[in-house]
Amino acid sequence: MTTFRPIGTRGYASVLNTKPTKPAQDLPLRLQAIKLYKELHRLGRDYPDPNYDFNKRLRRAFEKNAKVTDPAILKKQLELGEHIKKEVLALISLKKFRHLRRSYHANEGPR
Repeated sequence: MTTFRPIGTRGYASVLNTKPTKPAQDLPLRLQAIKLYKELHRLGRDYPDPNYDFNKRLRRAFEKNAKVTDPAILKKQLELGEHIKKEVLALISLKKFRHLRRSYHANEGPR
């Protein structure tokens, strides 16, 4: 089943606009991890610092933990991933806010 996305939606906007078909808790842990990886990868396209190479680090982190099978550890890692997703969304929003503020108030310093 595919999720409808408006044309031109990419990056973090696609993560914000998706409507989950099932609650994340109902999915098996492996599918939750894949879904989280896809969402973080989309967010990585708009990461504020291009020198950080977010998607490369994301891939390494998921590859490093690919062999983990303990459900308790997997749940803990998924919670950490959700926290990172929220942090990245906040960074992207802050970047956009600062860009808009600079374009309208060029002479003011940071608050």
